[in-house]
Amino acid sequence: MIPDRVLEVLTGPAIMFAGTRDADLRGLHTMAVGAFAHDDRRTVTFFVPEGRSTKLLDNLRDNGRVAFDFGWMSHEAYQFKGAYLSSRPTTDEDRARQDAYRAQLVASLREVFPEEIARPLALGYVYVPGVAVTFRVDEVFLQTPGPGAGTRLA
Repeated sequence: MIPDRVLEVLTGPAIMFAGTRDADLRGLHTMAVGAFAHDDRRTVTFFVPEGRSTKLLDNLRDNGRVAFDFGWMSHEAYQFKGAYLSSRPTTDEDRARQDAYRAQLVASLREVFPEEIARPLALGYVYVPGVAVTFRVDEVFLQTPGPGAGTRLA
């Protein structure tokens, strides 16, 4: 089960990346544009632009392993490792989640960067059409820089 604090960070505004590997162990990562945990607190769906999904999905179909990194710009970060379950085109409901995610991200970026930088950073990333990728979380790791970084959470 995903701990409460980790769920709080996942809901944003977090910077998010999905990572996979191919059969030759070559890594691939792509920025995710929003994510959510399902009610079971063991399943997560994240969203990637369709144009950046082909190799990611090929890798997932090949070996089923995914690493999902996310963190607040201020300091706190986590990683899920898990098993691929499914993918599908994003829906109107998914896009509404992504719009809300981007609005949160813009607000967060404005705390760190001036408006002329913050807005293009968050709004310049095209995510429609998109793909929703669902996976089962098997492990949760602390990734916040410091002495506990890399620690597996219970």
